[in-house]
Amino acid sequence: MATDTKRYTKVSLLAASAILMSACAAPARDSVPCTILQQSSTCVAVPLHDDAHEDEAKALAPAPEGWGYLYVTRPYSQQRSIKSRIFVDDVLHAELGPKTFARIKLRPGTHTIKVTVEERKTVSIPVEMTKEAFLEYQIVEHLLSAEPTIKPVSQGRARESMQPLDLVVTNTD
Repeated sequence: MATDTKRYTKVSLLAASAILMSACAAPARDSVPCTILQQSSTCVAVPLHDDAHEDEAKALAPAPEGWGYLYVTRPYSQQRSIKSRIFVDDVLHAELGPKTFARIKLRPGTHTIKVTVEERKTVSIPVEMTKEAFLEYQIVEHLLSAEPTIKPVSQGRARESMQPLDLVVTNTD
């Protein structure tokens, strides 16, 4: 009887180990390997532009006549597995992951920019669009919670923070 218990325990431990190893080895859905701040991890997958388009955006090239560009950066690495969705006047325009930014082409006027994240409160801000506007989105982590924030930033701050970031695809491209 003692031998059966030992054998059952060994088989149970082997099965549990196999399940744990397969769970750890399988990539999370909708994620990609990433390295942020010299830490290898997995990050949420968002569609990215090619380098030429990204270089143009980082140079803050002017928008076509009759349009303006809204730049929204997510320059921090907190909440790596969470995708942030950017809505302009209740229309989805882009999805941000950590260390990414969006350049959204908009008509001049006042627009409501809303950023949503699953299981977090939605943040919004009105923007008076002329030729360009710059916003910074961050998920601030506290001991037992995380709080999203969005704020306007200067062109200099935006230009500096965009340099190491990847440009996401928007529905206005």
